[in-house]
Amino acid sequence: MLRLEFDSFKQIPSQLKLLFFVGFGSLCMILVSILGQSCLKMNARFPIFMIGWLLPRPHVLLAFHLLILHLLAFGGWQIPAVRLLWLVALGLFLIWQPFVAGEQSINVRQGVALFFVAVATAVVLGPWLLLIWSGALAAVIGGRVIWTERRRERLGYLFAFGYLVAVSIFGVVPELSSAIVLDPLPRDLFACYMPLLLPCLFLFPAAPLRRRAGDAFDLFYGVQVFLVLAVFVLGALAYMLVGNVSYVESLIQTSLMLAGALLVVAWAWNPRAGFSGLGSAISRYLLSVGLPLEQWLVQLSEESEREPEPELFLAAVMRRLAVLSWVRGGTWKTTGEAVTFGIETSFQHHFQAQGVSLSLSFRHPPSPAMRWYIGLLMQLVTEFYLVKRQTYDLQKMGYLQAVYETGARVTHDVKNLLQSMQVLCYAAARPNDPVQTAALLGRQLPLITERLKTTLEKLQSPRGDSVDLVSEMDWWSAVRVRYAHISLIWEGGAANWRKIPGGLFDSVAENLLQNALAKRQRYPDLEIRVGLQEGRLWVADNGAKIETALAFILLREPVPSEDGLGIGLYHAARQAEGVGYRLRLTENQDGRVVFELSETA
Repeated sequence: MLRLEFDSFKQIPSQLKLLFFVGFGSLCMILVSILGQSCLKMNARFPIFMIGWLLPRPHVLLAFHLLILHLLAFGGWQIPAVRLLWLVALGLFLIWQPFVAGEQSINVRQGVALFFVAVATAVVLGPWLLLIWSGALAAVIGGRVIWTERRRERLGYLFAFGYLVAVSIFGVVPELSSAIVLDPLPRDLFACYMPLLLPCLFLFPAAPLRRRAGDAFDLFYGVQVFLVLAVFVLGALAYMLVGNVSYVESLIQTSLMLAGALLVVAWAWNPRAGFSGLGSAISRYLLSVGLPLEQWLVQLSEESEREPEPELFLAAVMRRLAVLSWVRGGTWKTTGEAVTFGIETSFQHHFQAQGVSLSLSFRHPPSPAMRWYIGLLMQLVTEFYLVKRQTYDLQKMGYLQAVYETGARVTHDVKNLLQSMQVLCYAAARPNDPVQTAALLGRQLPLITERLKTTLEKLQSPRGDSVDLVSEMDWWSAVRVRYAHISLIWEGGAANWRKIPGGLFDSVAENLLQNALAKRQRYPDLEIRVGLQEGRLWVADNGAKIETALAFILLREPVPSEDGLGIGLYHAARQAEGVGYRLRLTENQDGRVVFELSETA
């Protein structure tokens, strides 16, 4: 085995060393090519196979790109043959880059533009271009690390980042001027042996980049990395010239000062001492676009309280947006015609949801973040408007419902009055004793007159019934007199000292008795029992039970019925709830059907 001594290798010129590494790299590529051709049996589609093999292995692409960049940085840019490797480096970067989807096709125009850019950069290739390229590549790697979840992959990108920084400060920067030297550090030693570290990237395999543009790169962190590297390199050069010190010393001093500055910035970014830092302030500024979200919510609340009408509220809110400096005009449309304000431009953002259409015109093309933020503001406006419109519709529905309930209740009371008058007319038409008939009319007509007066009062005040407390004994005596001409069984007793709402008990007793009498027309032998005891009123009969489906919804909502059962009981139950009572069906079986009105516990 031949052994190359270090001293003899050290005496070889730098250009020959570069050619040696180029030849070594080319030999590796040839071996890979021969292996691929043997695997594919001389298939003509081998380049496609190589690209398909490299795409899921971005760490390999990055390693080869860093190798070529290393050869160019350490004097290789001066050799025309080595300079051609720049085109290979650009091709590897285009395959590795995380900006554009890998499956996107390149048309002829884009291909010609890429060709001219590649040739132009190869012609003017020099230390300054390599320095800018190294900083941009370091920024891309730094932005890529943020999206990396696996630990080994992150370590691989950090290793590549460190290698790229070393190439920049040891290889590219000394090429800028002959006054920049690495003494006492051996630059040739870095040039010869640094590439031996690149195979370490194979120990940190990276996952394939996401195939959607922008998903695998964080622009904000990438710009930060580029600026930090620019400050580091330019600061070291400036300190070397101003302080009249060596390049190595300026690197050490600049790195220490930059490390201290980054430590202070890192602490100020997230101090964790009970108050927010620079990171929170910058995030709020980037997302606010001149109008913080909490301020917008306050403005929406103010306009919502000031304007009861939904349309006036929307107009006032859009006028608030018109004050912003980046808004030139806008349009909104709901149920009527579209309303426009300001000047319409070609840069617009539209939002439409549930019959509401909003549009804003901008002075300049809005960025994606700005469009997202404007969409959020418009969505809040739409939600407030929809809630206000629903509230307005509910108010109208409530008014219509009050009119309906009042009409239905009065209609039911009038029907009961007509039924009572029909019974009196029937009793007066029968050939009975005139004295008894006159006594019956004398007792019932004042009661009918009082009930008619109560019905008229309901028309005048449809919002509710007044609670008139009467003695339990007086009410019980009056209701027995009212229905004295009807065959009923009276149970229980009443106390003179207890007070009950007379209007409620009148309405409930009348509805229950009218329904029971209607049931007696179907069952002539039906017994009806009416009882009152300790503030509880009940009406029972021994007829057939109410159907289960009907009993479930009875007293909860109006139900269709041939004899009116349901609508009167529904309103009676609602009236009872309003004054603290409860009407319910306590028993429901054949031979025993009981309705009971009692005070809510």
